[in-house]
Amino acid sequence: MRLDNIKSTTTKEYLRNELIFKENDDCNYIAIIKRGNIKKINSITNNIEILNQNDYIGLDIIFSSNKKYKDSYIAESLTTLLLISLDELLLEMYKNIDIFQYILSYLSDTNLRLNEHINILKYKTVREKLCYFLYQEHLRVQANTFIINYTKNELAIFLNVERHLLSNEIINLINENIIANQNKLYTIIDINKLVKYI
Repeated sequence: MRLDNIKSTTTKEYLRNELIFKENDDCNYIAIIKRGNIKKINSITNNIEILNQNDYIGLDIIFSSNKKYKDSYIAESLTTLLLISLDELLLEMYKNIDIFQYILSYLSDTNLRLNEHINILKYKTVREKLCYFLYQEHLRVQANTFIINYTKNELAIFLNVERHLLSNEIINLINENIIANQNKLYTIIDINKLVKYI
């Protein structure tokens, strides 16, 4: 069950580096990414997150009492969004219990991801943070090889560490045959060694 089957929707295109929503804009729609990638930036924490195809924007905000975006959203590439208004979403939830349950599940999963990020920040060393992050990605995709859609700079911001320290730690883990890395592709070679640092 996904929300892109709802009939009353609007499609909108955005060019690379185009601002889609900015912090404190009113959230009148939920957006589903149908094509492209979007960079989500929080100006207070400097946290960066990359959103991909089929990810949602605004689903965690549109039901709140303060329907304002807490982040800015910028197209990383040519991007197509499917927009659904709150009224239409509520109507579909009323008509279809599966949609209602799907939204509750999505919001619960979002809350769990936020808690995972808080857990990352509890670790003190760069190695601990990186190993925890890689292990969580391994659990999420149920594989030892996965793509992380962050540049090294964006990943450093996400982990709240210095960029050069993160690069050094990735090199150290490679040299110790714990992980392999090529651009955004990561492979956990020795999961037992990795989890020792968590």
